Amino acid sequence: MPAAPAGRVPLPAGGGIDRPCSSTRRGFVFGGGALLASMLIPGARAPRAAAAANALDGAAYWAFADRMQDTLDGYWRDGLYRPERSMVNATMLLTHSAAAVAGHTGAARRDDRVRELVDRLCTGPAWVKSPSTGSQGHMPGWRDGMTGGGIQHLVVDTEIVWGLLHAWRAREVLGLDGDLIADRIVSTASGQFWRWPALRLNQANWYVRMYAAAAEVGGDKGSFHDQILKQLRRFVDGAKQPMSGATISNLGPSYRFHYLPGSTENHKYNLDSAEYANIVCGMLVAYEQARKAGMPALDSTRTAVIRNWCERVLCGYWTHAGYLNWDTGLGFKRWHQGKKLGLSQGALLGIAACDELSDHGAWAKHMLDRSFELFGRWTDRAKGLPPANAFGVPSIDDNESSALLAAARVQANAAQAALLGLGAMGAEEPPPLYAYDPDVGRLAVTTPSYNTAIVAVNRGAFPYGGLELSRLFDGQQDVAGGVGGRPPASFGVVVRDAGGKIVHASQRAVDRDKPLQLLAPHDTKPPYAGAFSTLRVRGKVTRGSIAIETTHTFRATYIETSWNVDGADGKTIEVLFPSWGKGARVWAVNAAGERSTVRGSVSLEGVDYFHVESELSGYVVVIRSGAANASAAAKAVASQSSAPDPGPTLTVRAKGSSVTARVAPVRSVDEARAVAGRLV
Repeated sequence: MPAAPAGRVPLPAGGGIDRPCSSTRRGFVFGGGALLASMLIPGARAPRAAAAANALDGAAYWAFADRMQDTLDGYWRDGLYRPERSMVNATMLLTHSAAAVAGHTGAARRDDRVRELVDRLCTGPAWVKSPSTGSQGHMPGWRDGMTGGGIQHLVVDTEIVWGLLHAWRAREVLGLDGDLIADRIVSTASGQFWRWPALRLNQANWYVRMYAAAAEVGGDKGSFHDQILKQLRRFVDGAKQPMSGATISNLGPSYRFHYLPGSTENHKYNLDSAEYANIVCGMLVAYEQARKAGMPALDSTRTAVIRNWCERVLCGYWTHAGYLNWDTGLGFKRWHQGKKLGLSQGALLGIAACDELSDHGAWAKHMLDRSFELFGRWTDRAKGLPPANAFGVPSIDDNESSALLAAARVQANAAQAALLGLGAMGAEEPPPLYAYDPDVGRLAVTTPSYNTAIVAVNRGAFPYGGLELSRLFDGQQDVAGGVGGRPPASFGVVVRDAGGKIVHASQRAVDRDKPLQLLAPHDTKPPYAGAFSTLRVRGKVTRGSIAIETTHTFRATYIETSWNVDGADGKTIEVLFPSWGKGARVWAVNAAGERSTVRGSVSLEGVDYFHVESELSGYVVVIRSGAANASAAAKAVASQSSAPDPGPTLTVRAKGSSVTARVAPVRSVDEARAVAGRLV
């Protein structure tokens, strides 16, 4: 293996294209259901060694599905899950059918509901008798309304077909009409709307899944497998060069995702899209299924591109806590939607399951397992369905229907993880990871202790952005210091004139190429993503005569930031440290460990560290330099669209032009004391 760049942890052995990782050879461990699963699921493998202690096994996946079913059962009324969306019901069908295939006997198994839902989806109003008038109207196909009406969309057909596919796999166990199910799947996948060379934007995933399902249930396997490969080749060939009819490539120079390949590079939607990149990457699940059913492999050159992209997906879009490191050019149309989290988990399923196209299956499984645990905690806190949109952000579709769909999708992903044999696979907690986009200045960072991102350029897609931490979550994905604020609800430096007006700020989005310089590791080749021990970046913004230079150094457990301000003579320099949520407070702690709430103006003399205590988490702030003659205050902050629930912001008013501080997430007073002692 070639030497890693300075400051970068080498990737584990076995990650090369020609060296499949032995830790991702999986099998089925479902007790009495293992033999049945091996007969019904393409590519089922013999059980292998027990999973690592921190990995969920098959029983744990089903326990999570059962736990979610206890919440979801309340939405079953009169033969349907209500609100009566087809996608919700098809996703629940998947879970119930998978339970039957696996021989599972817990709450997630509902054989009577499988029969009812198959009948309704195959013969009821959801099955299109006349296409809608929308841009995606077609037949054969489905609508998203179980009792009539509802949109037609690729995701509707795909989600329904994937549920029906699992019902087809359970046909002998449950006495279902397999021929009827197969007819609906094959006829839809064969229709003009779906048949090659059909493509919406660059979202090959929908087609790959449809063709894989149709091939399995009895369609022309050779034809459907050929169409899968054509879709994959077109997507990969378009990764760096525009596809036919497109304006830009599917991926940027650093493998960031272009949502609108038919538009210009500077369109706000093409900044990136964490959710859609993961949704498309989820096609690895269907690819693996088709390969086990005899489909030829993708060629090695294109395989190498997908492997690089998968590394970027893991490092740039996921956190150790199992949540998306979420920035999206689609802004409040998509940001923090739970239903998109459920779809995005498909990438983790695919990367974990598909050794052939990915190097880091054990990392992906760890993140997936943590994602289920995270959603379980959210369910417990909500005492029911978690909110449709996380962290109170005002993204669209903040309603019960979306919340139900989110929970159904996450539950179904656990069922699929069990059927894919991930329960027998070892998980590996990734080392600290980063992904860097030189052109737009986005830096994603995740470690077992925290996750954050810098988003220098936002193209007007969302309100936040600049050279500072855009947010700070702890290792359990609880908000330590904000989710996307602007000054004063943000990290960074502001410069005020004599009247108190902000005349310059480091946390304001910039509009130029390459606004953030990667200093370490010295990474010169795409996808500019991977493991690190020390990560350092620098950026500079100038307004008039005032220049602010920010340097961030990321380590596994803390972040150190240095600010240097030039040209601000006669003006006030303030460094901001935000908090989050109801009851948030800011504490000053002296060397003896005595704590006092920061009220009014407090001299930094005698202050050992600050504890910014947010609603569920928090962090410590240690001023390493620039504290001489400085003062601090905790200032109330008004709600913002991207920071809907801010607490007070710790404001350090510096007398000099340079300040250096270290921050590290903590969850308790005792942890704050211990962590601060290591940061001094």
